[in-house]
Amino acid sequence: MKLFRYFLIFGVLFVFVACQTIKDVTHSLSSFSSLRFKIENVTEFQIAGVPIATKQSLSDFSPIDAVKIGQEVAKNKLPVSFIINIAVKNPNTGLQGTRPIPVKLKQFDWTLFIDGTKTISGKLAREYEYPASTELGHLPLEVSLDLFEFFGNRGYEGIINLALSLGGLKQNPSKIAIEAIPIFSTPFGNFQAPKVRVTSDSFN
Repeated sequence: MKLFRYFLIFGVLFVFVACQTIKDVTHSLSSFSSLRFKIENVTEFQIAGVPIATKQSLSDFSPIDAVKIGQEVAKNKLPVSFIINIAVKNPNTGLQGTRPIPVKLKQFDWTLFIDGTKTISGKLAREYEYPASTELGHLPLEVSLDLFEFFGNRGYEGIINLALSLGGLKQNPSKIAIEAIPIFSTPFGNFQAPKVRVTSDSFN
């Protein structure tokens, strides 16, 4: 009889703990929010290997650099490379009475829009993890593309001015937008969020 009583008590406790765990997980899942993204700035912008972070007009290029860039444009090419720095906010901090949830960004298949024009697509080279914290995280996207392929119709001066507006001294991040499909990993499994449009205006 005693043995039966112990088994009964153990069974009741087991069911109680299991139900509480399921309740906690369900509550956490129902309150889970996707990461939020916002473009901060563009860094390390280079045109045909020429850094432009300190330049704001064509006159700021040395004769040697101007010739180097001009040679590329003469071949109907203008290779550029840069890093888009994205601020990342994890809303699952636990400050609203919910369970804090660290989130790992497993995939972030993205497409780059420049001045409203769809250009190239890419993927993350690795995963990024964002703790349940009010501090912002960061997501750097390394980009390389042929600017002439998409904007060659603007002519030499027009395409250079576009590059300067993207990564020059007086850059305008609002000319850049990213559309991406994030896939997150949490302690409760993987989640694919709806497509998000990332801009410099606000967190999305």
